[in-house]
Amino acid sequence: MSQDRTWILLGRKISGEATLDELRELEQILKDDAQLSYQASLMKELELHTPDGTENTEVALEKHMQRMQELFPADFPVVAAPQIILKEAAGKQSWLRTNRWRMLVAAASLITVLGGLWSLRERKQHDNKELVSEITTRHGSRSTVTLPDGSTVYLNVSSKLTYDYGQVDSRQVILEGEAFFDVKKDEQRPFIIHTKKMDITVLGTTFNVRAYEEDKTVETSLIQGKVEVTIKGDIPKKVILSPNQKIVLLNEVKQQTVPAIRIQDVHDKDPYRLEEVTVNPTDSLVAETAWKENCLVFNNERFEDIALKMERWYDVQIIFEEKQLAESRFTGTFINETVEQTLEALRFTSPFHYSIDKKKIIIKR
Repeated sequence: MSQDRTWILLGRKISGEATLDELRELEQILKDDAQLSYQASLMKELELHTPDGTENTEVALEKHMQRMQELFPADFPVVAAPQIILKEAAGKQSWLRTNRWRMLVAAASLITVLGGLWSLRERKQHDNKELVSEITTRHGSRSTVTLPDGSTVYLNVSSKLTYDYGQVDSRQVILEGEAFFDVKKDEQRPFIIHTKKMDITVLGTTFNVRAYEEDKTVETSLIQGKVEVTIKGDIPKKVILSPNQKIVLLNEVKQQTVPAIRIQDVHDKDPYRLEEVTVNPTDSLVAETAWKENCLVFNNERFEDIALKMERWYDVQIIFEEKQLAESRFTGTFINETVEQTLEALRFTSPFHYSIDKKKIIIKR
């Protein structure tokens, strides 16, 4: 398979012109090349919207390039755009005029991707220095990425994953926020997730880690396999999780305002608790990983904590006029609802009023 053919397929997929057979062909290529699959998966964050009549094409392309700079490492060099992308449109001037935006986006995207591939391979070959890549999501945005080792990471809203390429005997990532991991098994190289409060070591398994700095707790929820959680501190403590079990750890930044978590009784000094994951008996939906299926789940949670989740999920700001309103508790599952629909549903169990001004929501009596 020539590289030209790969770039053609990538360009046609980005521009929305690929046939089903071409998509299958590209899928097989990416499956055989984990490094290329990793770079291509980053492009899922690029939204290919055709600009309306009020926006100049070049202006829209500039905005698109700025978006790509947010997604790709800053030190990836830009190489010349592969002319083969635009050759697909040769001799089709009317088609090119109609699809100019898509072709420009395809070319711009591949410039970045090819530059990234060149950078990774060039640096690995010549200086063998530590290589790090960073993937981030914003409020209201989620992403899926395939790492170079073939593991898949689903990144929740307002999260950041940093991947270290430089380790030979292990696979290391740093997580801020929340992610679901489907780790490819490699007994020779353990997979380690570093968070501010805990490290998680695995060989191959599926699990969820929630480590938002502003949340009261951080959690690791094991779905399949086995993981070892190391709680950081003066004397690190190791805990082994079994399937369908989770560890809940008090977030240090909240210790002054939130009572310490009691595990079994008042004599228990451990700063964590072990629980079973929450499974809905009706549809077997696991609450801790429901976000991956585009479900927003609340399980007897305080309105204040729910508001924090909704701010990330819907990219809004929620303000309570009275502290007492923030103490109300709600349970519910929401699939593809808007922020207004979610608020209306919550009002059925604990009446309140709200007003919306653009992205600001005021909760009041």
